[in-house]
Amino acid sequence: MINGIISVIVIFLICSVGFWFSYRKSWPPATPSVLSFLVVKAAAPALAIISISDRFTRELLRASAFHILILTLYTVLLYLTGKILSKALQLESGKKTVFEVTFTFSNTIFIGLPINEIVYGHAGLPYLFTFYLVTLTGFWSLGAYQLAKASPIDSKGFSLKKIVSPGLVGVIIGGLLVQVELSIPVAFDTALRYLGNLTVPLSLLVIGANLTVFAKGVPKITADELIILAGKFLISPLYMYLLLRLFHIEGIAFQVFMLTAAMPCHMQTSILAEHYGVEGSYASKLVSLSTLICLITIPICVFLLK
Repeated sequence: MINGIISVIVIFLICSVGFWFSYRKSWPPATPSVLSFLVVKAAAPALAIISISDRFTRELLRASAFHILILTLYTVLLYLTGKILSKALQLESGKKTVFEVTFTFSNTIFIGLPINEIVYGHAGLPYLFTFYLVTLTGFWSLGAYQLAKASPIDSKGFSLKKIVSPGLVGVIIGGLLVQVELSIPVAFDTALRYLGNLTVPLSLLVIGANLTVFAKGVPKITADELIILAGKFLISPLYMYLLLRLFHIEGIAFQVFMLTAAMPCHMQTSILAEHYGVEGSYASKLVSLSTLICLITIPICVFLLK
């Protein structure tokens, strides 16, 4: 569990680099926007292709169908709950969208993967990546669509074409490669891996840069931010528990799904928010707060699941 906590600390260390460069004005003001563009348009899609093609087989995709159905229902429940709560809180348009997306999607891979691998070993990875597949598809379709729709800088307005985000295209390509059992040519595979490896560090640099707004101290945590934290660490695991019991899921699948349901906000929410000009600082604060708190909640979850 110590290694899991260290992985969270590493996230904050890399964030601090982006924070420092922005705070000291050591890079051009447009740098965070450029980095977020690179993540959204190239690095994240490459990571999606490699992650799915590496870790899934046709048999695993078929065997995961029942779990995918449960996880999809879980995601829909979170999304509907987020919409109800955002309406009740009467949030402004941009914050409303970021609230709903962060309430719905969690950091399944960048924190969920190392934590699950440490706790459950390789036996838990198929279940983790089934969860990841649902999160990845949902985030890069519904999540990206919602943020694009709320964008004040997109002159083309609302369009169904916004659903087909680069990240979702990466998911589709990865799935097709698995279905047809096609290997990626070595040159393309290597290029995709290099690009995919940029996703985490660049995302963290952008998050850190956005946090310079809190250089004079972290503002008081507002009611909507408290609700997001409750959603990540109380409501999300509760929904998952009820669904897993309802469908009689037991054993390591139960443990992996429960632990992953208690992860912090999806890191790339802040990247997309920055990219579309939709409350990037607000999204970064939610991601950072929830990631910090998971230093406490993850050991508790592991203890309860053992």
